[in-house]
Amino acid sequence: MAVIIDGDQRIPFLRGMLTHYLIENDFTFEEAYEVADRVRSTLQKEDEVGREDALQIIRDSVQDLFEDRAYGDGVFWAAGGKEILVEDSQGCRPFSRARVSNSFTLTGIDDEQAYEIAEEMLKTFRREGREIVTREEVREASMQLLKSKSGKTASDRYACWHEFRNSDPPKSIVILLGGTSGVGKTSVAVALANLLKISRVASTDEIRQVMRLMISQDLMPTLHKSSYSAFESYPEISGSDLDPLIPAFREQANRVCVGVRATIERALEESTSVVIDGVHLLPDLLDLEPYYKDATFVFANLYISDAKIYRDRFKMRGKQAAARPEHRYLRYMKQIQKLQRHILDLGESAKLPAVENTDFDETIQTLSLHIIDRIRKTQK
Repeated sequence: MAVIIDGDQRIPFLRGMLTHYLIENDFTFEEAYEVADRVRSTLQKEDEVGREDALQIIRDSVQDLFEDRAYGDGVFWAAGGKEILVEDSQGCRPFSRARVSNSFTLTGIDDEQAYEIAEEMLKTFRREGREIVTREEVREASMQLLKSKSGKTASDRYACWHEFRNSDPPKSIVILLGGTSGVGKTSVAVALANLLKISRVASTDEIRQVMRLMISQDLMPTLHKSSYSAFESYPEISGSDLDPLIPAFREQANRVCVGVRATIERALEESTSVVIDGVHLLPDLLDLEPYYKDATFVFANLYISDAKIYRDRFKMRGKQAAARPEHRYLRYMKQIQKLQRHILDLGESAKLPAVENTDFDETIQTLSLHIIDRIRKTQK
């Protein structure tokens, strides 16, 4: 989910918010939804976008579809009507439909319904003449509206996450996202961390980089190669025609998993949560069972099955980061796809969910539901 940066504000882009704004500016629902859907498709490529860039994307989308149609200033996230403040232990801040809508992501409802519930909540508070509401009142109103409009399951998911987030002593959650290069692990990890208010995010590439600085290439040659090229440093076995790709990768992953376990142990010692992503997260090498009593673990793999989409991702990555040219990945495309098959086979054996990451918002929604349902199981 893209975030719009407007001064000190960080506003998650919600298709329903833009749809509602355009309807208020005399668009039909179908017209407003078409514009909002096009804007969402454009923003899917970005993690963050500035105010002026966001407004330009909206302007271009309206013009492409409806030419010179008037639609206001386009600042659909601006508050309208009487401001209501939400009070908590940290003080007061304005009621934010975007923030409330975003808090419903873990319930499984779509953006449009989330925004409608937040809008109805705000209208109710205004009808009641409220100027200040407590965070608890917002929570109770959310529970009631979710139950009446989306059903008991959505309401229970919201209650479960609220209980987990506010438990005393605090409970930790460890989210592990596996998958090969280019499937979008880091972008998804950061988005989930923002959604779940988890401040600690790590990647196995970072862990490997630290280990490379400490251990010479002579001692561990495979550690100094990328996952898909580690086989080039793997010793040949005399008289064998065995493909060294998987053995070399697993040797590298086995070394990196030592650092992964250390990262998890540090987080648990500090009673904090952590999101870790990386190609080296192999369930048969991690040995997580000793930590299960101290945290809720959520493990999933991301993948891309369409080779063309995969190649396009690498081309986009090459344009965005000069240090990661596309040819570096495309040259090893065959090896990367073989590693993906190995990772997915291991995940299937370990009964881990595998999510195809071709639609970023759908991936976040799918993983969010998996996370909250996993928490619900541990609370029973």
